[in-house]
Amino acid sequence: MDQFTMTLITVAIIVAIPIMIFLIGFCGAAVMYESIFGKRFEIYDTPLLPDANDYPELVSEPVSFDSEKKYKYTGCYYRDKKYKQFKGLVVFSHGIFDGHLSYLPQIAYFAARGYKVFGFDNTGSHLSGGKSIRGLPQSAADLNMALKYLSAENDLPLLLFGHSWGGYAVSAVSCCGEHNIKGIFVQSGFNRSLDMLLEEGSRMYGAYVRAMAVYIKIYERFKFGKRAAYTAAKGAQLATGRGTKMLIMHSTDDDTISLKNSVLSNVVKNDNITFLALKNKGHQSLNSDASIKYRRQLDIQFIEEYHGSGTRRQRVMFYAEHGDKKLYHELDYKLMSKVAEFFDEVIIK
Repeated sequence: MDQFTMTLITVAIIVAIPIMIFLIGFCGAAVMYESIFGKRFEIYDTPLLPDANDYPELVSEPVSFDSEKKYKYTGCYYRDKKYKQFKGLVVFSHGIFDGHLSYLPQIAYFAARGYKVFGFDNTGSHLSGGKSIRGLPQSAADLNMALKYLSAENDLPLLLFGHSWGGYAVSAVSCCGEHNIKGIFVQSGFNRSLDMLLEEGSRMYGAYVRAMAVYIKIYERFKFGKRAAYTAAKGAQLATGRGTKMLIMHSTDDDTISLKNSVLSNVVKNDNITFLALKNKGHQSLNSDASIKYRRQLDIQFIEEYHGSGTRRQRVMFYAEHGDKKLYHELDYKLMSKVAEFFDEVIIK
């Protein structure tokens, strides 16, 4: 073998090694990402789903509207029977692996205070179409489509309510486009997709996940394009720069979304933003203290019953058999009134 051929082989090997390392890392990130987000979450996957029959004064009007990928979103308008005119329209954006029906207690609360409410299920969630939930940036894209749909339907002052995945959505949606939003309430939201992927990934797969950060970032950018880079902080800056008011709530002991990665810790405060830092309220911060304690006890009982390896279906069945639905969804009415007062104030300014 001559010197020239040997040189070519050496160069090829030198070039091939980093390419192979990249491909292995990229494929590993893709497999991990899709193992979490590459599936649907049906309505029967949610334990102790609130029952509409428990809210006899709540009237619902089902609707559907198009997604960017041509499947249908499913949602509902809600109103209280005693109101024919409304203060404004509150749009709910739900948490991950869930749907908007889990928020019926909050929806009924705002309806009883004279608001019309709109709730819908995100891509791959409950009653909406889509083969999977796709990933964390999807919630902002879904909310953007809902607001586009509502823009042709609604002439009431527009208010957003987002929890967890939805907290990111209501904060980041202004990165997707301009909407005439009067007020945004953020409950337990996260700031950036990548930070949450690393935080939750480390809990699920161990610390080595952080070594894959660059590959996860590249894969998410490959899947979502520029939307992968949208943050709650940037969306909040855009929205409040146009006059939108924000109330951002987070509990310091939230073990689902750490304070470090929260919307509250990453948004730069200005005159249109109010922070509400809580203690000992966990991730479900609008639930009563008794409800939060009860949920934790029920979680511990389930883990002990199935030795930490119960399936989603077993979880639903366990909660259905042992759960007290009323206590599970009991609200902290003092905190709920703060949110309602915030909405009342922003629609009259």
